[in-house]
Amino acid sequence: MADIVLDFELDGDDEDVRLSAAIDSFLMQHDSEDGAEPFDLDLMVRTVFGPHGQRLKRLVFQQRDIANAFDSFWSAFRRAS
Repeated sequence: MADIVLDFELDGDDEDVRLSAAIDSFLMQHDSEDGAEPFDLDLMVRTVFGPHGQRLKRLVFQQRDIANAFDSFWSAFRRAS
């Protein structure tokens, strides 16, 4: 099974905290959905540096559908915050 890697450039320390909050909210939202099938979230979070020295958070998922769902969730979460 191939890893699905998403890199997120963060604007500062507060955005790092918001990403953690988004991960928690994403899990709570999924758990609270009626009829939602339980899922095992294998997620690894790393801090890495991009090609221009920018700090990135790298999220590594095992399932593409969950990675895509989180990517969309993060975009909406970021706009709402």
